[in-house]
Formats: sequence, structure tokens, C-alpha cells
Amino acid sequence: MSTSINETETVIKKIIPYLSRRGYEASKDFDYEVKVNIKDESRIGFIDILVKYKKKPAFLIEAKRLNKTLTQKDRKQVLDYANSLTERVGFVVLTNGTEIQCINVATQKNIMWDGIATNLIPTKNQLDKVLPLLKKDPMECRIFLKGDKGIPFKPGLPLRQINRLFYKCHSTIRKIEKNEENAFADFSKLLFLKLLEEKYESEENFELKYTYRFHELAEKSNEEADQVKDAVLRMIERIVAETPYGEVLKDPIKLKNPKTFQSIVRDLSKVSFQDCSLDSKGAAFEYFVRATLKGKKLGQYFTPRELVQAMLYLVGREKITNKVLFDGQMKVLDPSCGTGGFLVFLMQDAISRIKQDVVKRKITNEQAEKAIKKLKENVFFGSDANEGVACSAKMNMIIAGDGHTNIQHEDSLSAKAKNWDVLNPNCDLILTNPPFGTSEKASLTGEDSSQYPIKTVKGQLLFLQKMVRSTKAGGEICTVIDDGVLNNDNASSLREWLLQQCKIISVVKLPDDTFRPNKINVRSSLLYMEKRKEPDLNLEEEYDITFCEFLSLGYTGAGDKIRSFDLNSFLQDIEEKVLNTELGSKRKGDFWHAFDAPSIKVSTDKTFRLDYKYWDVSVIDEISSLKDKGMKSIEDINLISTLRGKSPSADHYVDESEGYALVVKAGSNVSKFGELIYNQTSDWIEKDIYQEFVDSDRGALEKYDILLSSTGDGTLGKACVFDAKFPAIADGHVTIIRIDRTQLDPYYVADYLRAGFGKVQIERLYTGSTGLIELTPEQVKSIIIDDVGGIDNQKVLSKELRKKEKSYMNKIDKADQELIVARGNFFHA
Repeated sequence: MSTSINETETVIKKIIPYLSRRGYEASKDFDYEVKVNIKDESRIGFIDILVKYKKKPAFLIEAKRLNKTLTQKDRKQVLDYANSLTERVGFVVLTNGTEIQCINVATQKNIMWDGIATNLIPTKNQLDKVLPLLKKDPMECRIFLKGDKGIPFKPGLPLRQINRLFYKCHSTIRKIEKNEENAFADFSKLLFLKLLEEKYESEENFELKYTYRFHELAEKSNEEADQVKDAVLRMIERIVAETPYGEVLKDPIKLKNPKTFQSIVRDLSKVSFQDCSLDSKGAAFEYFVRATLKGKKLGQYFTPRELVQAMLYLVGREKITNKVLFDGQMKVLDPSCGTGGFLVFLMQDAISRIKQDVVKRKITNEQAEKAIKKLKENVFFGSDANEGVACSAKMNMIIAGDGHTNIQHEDSLSAKAKNWDVLNPNCDLILTNPPFGTSEKASLTGEDSSQYPIKTVKGQLLFLQKMVRSTKAGGEICTVIDDGVLNNDNASSLREWLLQQCKIISVVKLPDDTFRPNKINVRSSLLYMEKRKEPDLNLEEEYDITFCEFLSLGYTGAGDKIRSFDLNSFLQDIEEKVLNTELGSKRKGDFWHAFDAPSIKVSTDKTFRLDYKYWDVSVIDEISSLKDKGMKSIEDINLISTLRGKSPSADHYVDESEGYALVVKAGSNVSKFGELIYNQTSDWIEKDIYQEFVDSDRGALEKYDILLSSTGDGTLGKACVFDAKFPAIADGHVTIIRIDRTQLDPYYVADYLRAGFGKVQIERLYTGSTGLIELTPEQVKSIIIDDVGGIDNQKVLSKELRKKEKSYMNKIDKADQELIVARGNFFHA
């Protein structure tokens, strides 16, 4: 029987990463699904992995499904496979992804490696000793692997399981210590010790300054918790005193109870973090940050690793390594680095590329060693305003390579920030996800403000300015940005300045699900720019700006992976096709599409908008087509000035029984099906207040006025006709449109705005992000109305739409009632 899916997962997710750390090469040293004829039985078997050494069988591995209890039957199976090989092997490996047993084929007993009976496989280099020894004495079951730095096998974990593990550690601190103020900082220190142990195991030149191992401490009894605490504190003391990276542990650990140390050490000892994916480790670490610092002002959205990868592929993976190999000088900065996710990923990707170039014989080993040393020490820089988070970034950099001295705990927006300086622009590449929605009014000094030509206190706008001013001419910036920065009127002067200072290479609209796994709902994009050598103050240069939309990054809003999504193919498209104008001005692939817009159109638009939806060529072409047919805008057909109503003071609201006029509100009185809604909870005003609105000519409604909800996520774009017989006013979130009913049907116009091409135009025009979106009266004026050949056609189309919608609502209501009855019957049965 061939390997099942569950057994394949054991092999791929758990065993191969461990074997790779032990020096084996999956592409060269393993044969998979090797067919054997079982001796003394009339059947065929399949060896999961046959490990070869010097082209001959060394040992074989039989993998069972994850966490299955290993039985005598399983041992017999793997031994039968070994005895059926034409070339003899001395030992076999049986595993369920959690436990590893090495079994002597001759004695059928477990082999003791340095006194350890389970969870260890010899390194590839150690086979030089092990195989001749077993050949000489096949019965040998006690084998000493002197100098082995390895620790017993522990499995890597997927993201959700790491999250659960970290949550458990957080809960341990909260429950035992009765104080979680320093939970993140203290947990980070213990995790760092575990990661150092794994780094020592996998890197030849890395020296560990302590002799304790987590798996040894984890085996101590509950009565020995004091010894675990003392051991951990001594480990920290030695690192601080004897290593160049001791600074990350210099602040004393605040945990007091020995049981806390013992519990966390036991939990961490169960996992190989080296065998967890980089994505999972980074995301889990940030999960712990959010859980611990919840309620404190972080102002940052931790960046999903799929997005980090997409940004690197958009900028170009070879850019960093080519620059380092060419002249040895490259500065990559993340000025709001959080726990270092961007920097660690970029460093490891660059090191991986250098190593691949050696294998492909593109560069020499000497060149590679120099480049990797440069990458680890002098290329990647990061800053974060939160001391604990910055410290964790230092830890991450130490584990990934080094460069921790390039991580600064600092306010990046301060003129005193060390990692970048507007007076000495030296950044080659800035990749970042700066804080959204922060105000720096309280923290900016006069000296700080002098760095920023566009005066503002909004954090994102300040970050953008400092990014540009601190980047070399010809350097590049790729940043996550709140869509409001790309389209809000109050940021138009900044956008004009960006167009003058930079060439806008691309704007990428991100999926709405991008940050939802982090419980954050925000519309965001990528802004990718190149710093000009000289400012284009008159915006005269003509070039194409690529506007792109990513339809998915491979996961849902709940964080679940989308099975049909091929991340590697998606990233390859980003690298090869998104910015490739030779493929045509309109391009698309799986989960993305892009188009090019002339920069001159952007720079001559009075708003200087840079959002994808505003420049969507398909929408713009349809609008142009309507204009060519003589269709009119709302400004042309509105018999009154296109304005919003005016909200009365809340003190003036009364119940319907005491009121004279209804206050029509965008959220509660305009339905998504184009109906005016009012009930006992609606707000009314008295006659004298209503008269004030009539006299001021602001917001008093006439029958058949069209009411367009103009603000709010989930509210904006709803439209209805005011067809009630009583007086009413519209509040400040409703735009009023009054038309000549001999030319246009008001119900059709309302339906066109909420469900027709008017809705598409509204989607293009609105500004802002998250719940702060709005459609200004000026934007409403520009909407083109398709009269579809006259008022008779309009009435037919609108009547049919509303008929179908009413039928739909009736079916929903009926289904709801049937469900209530069914549940009632079940409850009372």
C-alpha cells in the first residue's frame, strides 16, 4: 500500500525539516515510495523514505500518521521492509511526527544514541562512524556520537498550534504571576533562550554560552521548579556577560514564581521552532505581542507574511543581493519594524539567493561568504517606538543572522532618530507598514516638524514624507498605506508633493481580507515609488503608472488558507507580469489584474488621487461612452444645489407622537432595497424647528426627492425616494437630488445609484477607508445618469427590479418564520 495523505504530512511537515537540519539533502539523499517484495509474504510494500549515503542504502524511514501510537505491528512492518532490501541496512527509523524510534534490524531493539533511546537520528556526517560500526557489529545498540550538538527531535508546528502554545504561555504568566504587565518582555527572553539553543544546534560557528538544554530542564520534577528558575537566570546572566548580543536580555526578568519558569520551559521544549515556517513563527510572535499589549497604543498592523513576500517580489528579489554583490553597499530600512518580520524575511531570502548562486556556480564561495556577512551585519535596519517590540526585533535578527545593532528603539518621526535622516538621505530601499490612524500632535517638537514640508500631525503622512526625504536619489520605497491617504481631499497636497519628488511605479489595491485575521478591518494598498534625482515641480514627465488589484493573498478573513490558491504562482506573476508593460496596458492572472494609466492624467487631476478604483479604466471608459451619448451628470439634472442635509441638534429630537417632521438618516431610514423606512424608533422634530430648516433652505424635503446615503461603511450608496405625505428633513449624511419628473423617473434614478452603473461610479468616487468613507457633494455632481432611452423604459426597468427584490424579501421573511416554527417544534417535542 502506498503512503497515505496523513503519512505524507508526517514526512513532509515533520521529518524532512528535521533531517535537513541534520545535514541531509532531500533532493539527493532520499528515495521516496521505494517498492519492495516482502519476504515470506505474497505482497508488495512501499518504503516511505530510503536514505542513501555514498549512493548506497543507509537506513529507511517508515512514517505513520501524526500522533498515532506506535505499535509492535508498526515495528514489524518497518523491519520487514528492511529485511526485504537487496542491500542490508543496520537500522531503521519509525516515526509518527512526534516520536522517533531508531531500531537495530538485527536485535529489533531501540538504539541508544549517547544514552538517548528515542527522538534522535544521526547526522549525515555521523554516518561515517555509525554505518561501519553496525557493519562490524550488527548487534550494537549503544552508539556514542561524541560532539553531537543535536537535541532530541521535536516537531515543528503550524500557525494555529503555535498560537495556542503562546496563548497557553501567556495564560500561565497571567494565572501564576497575577500580573501580565511584563508578560511579553519576559516570555520573549525565555523564547530567545530556546531559539539560541536551536541556533547552536544548526550553525557550526555559533557558540552557546551555557550547558543547560530545555529538554533536560523540562524533565525535572515539580519539586525541582526552583532549579529550573535558577538555571534560566544563570543562562541569562552568562549571555549578558559573555556575548555581544546580551543587551537584549539586560533588563531583569520580572517573573517571580518558579512554577512559571517550569511551565513555560516545558511548553517551549515540546517544539522545534526551526522546523516551524518563518511565516508561522513571525505571525505567532506578533500574536503574542497583540495579546500582551492589548489596550496599549501600538498603532501598528502586523504584516501578514504573504504580503511581505508580495512586496519583495514586486520590488524585485534580486535587487538586494545584486547590489550587495556589486558594490557591497546597501541599506534596507523598515522605520516601523515591529518584531522584525520584514527584515528577517528579507535577510533570509537574500541569504538563500546567495547560496543558490553558489550552487549554480554564478559566484565563488569567497564572494558568497563576504556577501552573507554583509547581509547579516550591515544591510538591514529597523526602528520601533515600543521598547519591548524593538527588543523582540533584535532577538529575531540575532536568531536569523545578526544585525541586531541596526535595530533601534526610537521614535522614527523624531529629528533625532538614528536610523534615517532627512539631511543625509542614505536609504536604498524602504519596505514598511507604518502605523495607521495615529496623531503625532503631542509628540512633535519644533525641530521634528522642520523635517516635513507638508504640515500635518497625521502619522502616515509624516512617515511618507520622511521616507522620501531619507531615501537616496534612485532609491525605492514600497509601503503599505491606508487608502484614505490615496484619495482624501485633505491629503491632496501630499500626493502632489509625492508626484513631484518621486516616480510612482505602482499602486496595488490589497484585498479587504488582508488584515482581518488580526481583527482589523481597513482598506489598504501598496504604494511603490522611486525617488527622483531632481524634483519634477511642474509635473511634466510622462510615464505609465501601474495600478493593480490583488484579489486574494491566499487566506480568508478568518485566516484560513484558500486551497485553490497557488502562492508560488501568484508571486511569480507579481515578479514577472504585474509591472511588465510589454504584456499590454491591461494585464491579469489568477487572483490579480492590472492596468497602466498615464502619469499626466494623474498629475492634471485636481485631486491628484492615487487609488486604484478611481483610475479603473473599464469604469472610466464606460463613463466616457455615456458622455459621448449625451448623458447628463447629476449636476446637470439636479434642480437644487447638490448638497447634503443638515443634522438638527440631538436635543431637538422627539417621538413621532410629539413630532411634526421626520429626520431622514442615512443609516436607519434608507434601506438597501431603495425604500424609505420609518418606525417607532425614528427621530422627529417639532414644527418650529422644521420651519427653521425650510427658511434656511437646507435639508427640507419635497415629495419625490431622491435621497442618497453619502457616508459610512455599509451605508454609503443606499438610495431611496422620499414619497411620504408628511414633512421631513434630511440629516447631514444624506445628499438630496431633486429632478424634473417629466424627464426622469425618481425611482429609476435611486435604483441606478444603488444598484446600477451609478453604484459603480460611487464606488470609484468615494474617499477614505474603513468606516470613515464618504461621498462629497462635488463627487455626487459628477455622476453620469444613463437615461436608457426615456422615462418609459426607466419605469419598466425600475418596476421589474423592485418587484424581484420584494419577492426576494418575502421569501427571506417566509424562510425566517419557517425556521422559527421548526426550532419551536423541536424545542417543545
